[in-house]
Amino acid sequence: MFADLHLHSDYSDGTDTPNELISLAVKHGISVISIADHDSIAAYDNIINTSDSSVTIIPAVEISTILEHSYLHMLGYHINVHSDALAEYIQRVSDDKTENTRINFENAIKQGCFDYKWERVLELNKNQPRVSGIHVVQAMQEDKYIISGMGLWDMFHKYFWVESPDFIPTETATAFDAIDIIKRAGGIPVIAHPKSIGKDNAVCDLIEYGALGIEVFHPIHTNDDIIKYRHIADSKGIYITGGTDWHGKNNGAEVTRFGMCGLESDQYPILSTNKYLSI
Repeated sequence: MFADLHLHSDYSDGTDTPNELISLAVKHGISVISIADHDSIAAYDNIINTSDSSVTIIPAVEISTILEHSYLHMLGYHINVHSDALAEYIQRVSDDKTENTRINFENAIKQGCFDYKWERVLELNKNQPRVSGIHVVQAMQEDKYIISGMGLWDMFHKYFWVESPDFIPTETATAFDAIDIIKRAGGIPVIAHPKSIGKDNAVCDLIEYGALGIEVFHPIHTNDDIIKYRHIADSKGIYITGGTDWHGKNNGAEVTRFGMCGLESDQYPILSTNKYLSI
C-alpha cells in the first residue's frame, strides 16, 4: 500500500503514539500517512523529530458528527494544524462529546448496568480533551472492572454506540459545520466511510454543500461499495481517499490490519498538493 490516510493515535481513541504510527508505516512500506484523530490535532504537536523517516505525513483531522443515529464523520486533509478557528471548533465539539459520554454513562448507571464512577473515568483519562465511550471501556479495563452478564465491549455497543437505540444523542455540531471549519483551516473536506451513514442521499447532499472528496477505500466497504463510491467521486469530479481507520489495540484484528487498505499509488490527486507536514 502506498498511502494510508486514516490512522488514529492515542490523542483520540487509538492506542499508538504518533511516532509508533510512523514506525508502523515504515515497517509496512507505506510512503504517505495521515493521522486523522477524532476532533483532535494534538498528535501534530507531539511528533518527535524523525528526519530519517521515509514517511510523508499529510496533516488531517476527523470531525465527528451524528445524523439520526448514524455516524457521519468528515475528514479534513492538508489542514493548517495551527489554525485558531479550527482549535476553537475542536475545543467546542470535544466538550460536547465528553458531556454526551457523561450523559450516556449516567444513563447506563440508571439502567442498572454498572456501578462505576465517572470521576474515575476522568482520572484515568486526564490527558484526553475528548472522552468517549472507548475511554470508559479502557478505564474499566485498567481497573479490571467486571460487569455482571455483559462484556465491556457489549456495554460499549449498548450505551455508547450511536446506532444503539439506548444511545442518547446530544451533540449539536453538524457535518455541514465540519465542512465549513475544514475549509477555514485551509483543508479539503472528505466524507469518511460513507457506507456507515447508511443514506446515499445524505452523501450527495454533503457534496452539493461543499464536500470535496469521498473515502472510497475503507475496511467496511465491499467491492460493490468501492465501485459505487468511486463512481460518485468520478462523476462529481472530487477527491478519492482511503485508509484503514486504524485504532491500534482498539481494532478487531479480524476486521482491520495495518496497511490493509488505502491508496495503492501516488497517482491520486489528494496526494499531489504541496502542504505536506515537515517533521
